[in-house]
Amino acid sequence: MSPPESQSDSASWLTRKAFLVVFGTLFALLFLIVLVQINIATQMDDIEERLAYRAPGPQIEQAAWPKTDIHRQTVYVPSYSHIYYKGGQPFLLETTLSIRNTDTQHEIAVDLVRYYDTPGTLIKDYLNESLRLPPLASMDFLVKADDVRGGSGANFIVEWSAPEKVTPPLIEAVMVGIEGQSSIAFVRSGIVLQSE
Repeated sequence: MSPPESQSDSASWLTRKAFLVVFGTLFALLFLIVLVQINIATQMDDIEERLAYRAPGPQIEQAAWPKTDIHRQTVYVPSYSHIYYKGGQPFLLETTLSIRNTDTQHEIAVDLVRYYDTPGTLIKDYLNESLRLPPLASMDFLVKADDVRGGSGANFIVEWSAPEKVTPPLIEAVMVGIEGQSSIAFVRSGIVLQSE
């Protein structure tokens, strides 16, 4: 831009210059906001991907104990694929069965995880083989909210074993449900049915 020749040209030139400075600043600020939002969205996607549920499987080593002096338990864990509210309407729940080895020194084997419905019919057998659970490690099994087969009286049977005496694992079902503005979460602990 060439310098102004008169006072009115000078005012017009200053106005245009001020407009360009303000417009450029706003554009740069908007561009920066968009970049920050893209970065946050990408980070959230990365976090969600890292935390997404993955069923126990090949990444966990198969357990095979010697047949003598094995310690084992059978545990019943209450679960709910839904509960009732508003006079009998079902409120759907997603369930995570959490098995936590509480022993600080010894691994255990998770030998059986079975999911049953309200009348006691087997719905799903989660394991084809025993899986090792190292000291202080955990494994989870998921029943999605849209899997309503279990009903309000669903349950799991879990069997675990160890080649020596260990502190028993903590076995819990964590239920979570969200419908509109309402949400609920609660935990039920397992009950030992048999111990050897």
